[in-house]
Amino acid sequence: MNYRNTKQRQAILDAIEGHGGHLTAEEIYQVVKLGQPRLSLGTVYRNLRVLAEQGSVRELDFGMAITYFETIKDAHYHLVCRVCGGISDMETDLEQKLMALVEHTSGIDGFQVEQHRLDFVGVCRSCQSKPVEAGGQARALKAR
Repeated sequence: MNYRNTKQRQAILDAIEGHGGHLTAEEIYQVVKLGQPRLSLGTVYRNLRVLAEQGSVRELDFGMAITYFETIKDAHYHLVCRVCGGISDMETDLEQKLMALVEHTSGIDGFQVEQHRLDFVGVCRSCQSKPVEAGGQARALKAR
């Protein structure tokens, strides 16, 4: 389907790119609303769906009941903190080996790999150094 680029859609893309990705729809809404006060959260969700269909953004579900969005870029890997929900891109020298594995996998039984991801879930340095609050707990991860 062919969609025209609207000011709102461009503002959403700019917000994601300006932050470096890994934003929730609500976070995107807060950023874009500063420049477009009449914007609704529903409009952000609708435009994110369109942008995902166009291949401009990728939805990231790390099993934490929250969906994050990032602009499409080369295959890359994520470090995900299960305590605070922080996400960062991981640079690794394993990328060439992983890409070779993807190419190899594409030839098995005629299977065609369209995309792949690798996520490392754990606890970030900041959360490791914080004392555990009474009754506090880590974000629950959804079963996959």
